[in-house]
Amino acid sequence: MTKTLPLAEAKKKLSAIIKDVDEKYDRFTITKNGVDKAIIMSTEEFEGLMETLDILSNREETRAISRAKREVRKGKTVALKEFKEGLKVK
Repeated sequence: MTKTLPLAEAKKKLSAIIKDVDEKYDRFTITKNGVDKAIIMSTEEFEGLMETLDILSNREETRAISRAKREVRKGKTVALKEFKEGLKVK
């Protein structure tokens, strides 16, 4: 959930904001003079977004994702158990 706070309030509540970001994955938009200026989110969520952007900006990777989606739609899948057995991994 994203909450909006003015900068002055965010300064006062920074510890509570960090706790909510860490434990609840809340996001906070910080405003200054009523204008959005910053976002506070968990490091884990930020890193996930950056990784997603990296993947989506790579043409080869997006093509591989599209091929995989087509194969799933056609039923060309293998159960994890079968895959591991093929690799002889337990």
